[in-house]
Amino acid sequence: MTNLRIIHDNAADRAVLTAASQAGALGQANLQRDAKGAVLRATSTAQTITATWPTQECIACVALIFTNMTSSARMRVRGYGQPGDAVPAIDTGWTMPCPEAPLESYPFGELPLGWNAYAWGGTNTWARGGGADAVAWFAPVFVRSLVIEVYCPDLPAGYIEISRLVAGNYWSPEYNAEYGASLQLQDTTEVYRTAAGTAKTAVGTTSDKLAINLAHLTAPDRARLMRILRECGPVRPLLFSLFPEHADPVLEQDHMLYGRVANLDAVSTPYYETYAAPLQIEGI
Repeated sequence: MTNLRIIHDNAADRAVLTAASQAGALGQANLQRDAKGAVLRATSTAQTITATWPTQECIACVALIFTNMTSSARMRVRGYGQPGDAVPAIDTGWTMPCPEAPLESYPFGELPLGWNAYAWGGTNTWARGGGADAVAWFAPVFVRSLVIEVYCPDLPAGYIEISRLVAGNYWSPEYNAEYGASLQLQDTTEVYRTAAGTAKTAVGTTSDKLAINLAHLTAPDRARLMRILRECGPVRPLLFSLFPEHADPVLEQDHMLYGRVANLDAVSTPYYETYAAPLQIEGI
């Protein structure tokens, strides 16, 4: 199993972004904002996003966070060492960035169709757990421009919506988190009773919180984690994936969070030259 990955330095925030189309004021600038409701909305079921930097950036992942794309979506990422290059330094080809899980992993015929996929939906569903994250992992490469193409022809809305773009290199510890990682669904819904005794519900919003324990950190990994905690803390969001490139893409979807560090607990030294730290990530 591939070890967890964290992207704490989002190079996409330093890029000049362009989009092939936008609906009204819902343009590419929203891809650099940490607000679910701020989206880039295409005028059709296809979109091309181009990111350009003044100097080369090391990129090993491209993720589109909070989208309305379904499991049939396709994505292609090409990266160029210099603007104007004819041959890309990286070309993922057309991939399925947020597919459903293989049917054989679920009791086929017993559960309704679509049970093996995530709960997709537009902006109005994201506050209650809808939407999907489209991600592409690849070997680190230095580029000055990225071309990200996506299309999803079966979208009921007739257009693609994307809330956030993340692109950068990731840190992965030499030793993975120990067993016992927990994924908590947080819900602000309030249940109360009227004077007549009737149970009522004030529907709130949901968010995910992931808690892990990094019990065996090497000295270099401890230094990287400390830098991540100092640079991000509870202020700057990061992309966290506990099961990157897992055979069950729904498991990867559930345990991939774009959020902030929810704890600043001590990094301890349980024994010689080995370090440990608990980590909690709360989705935005």
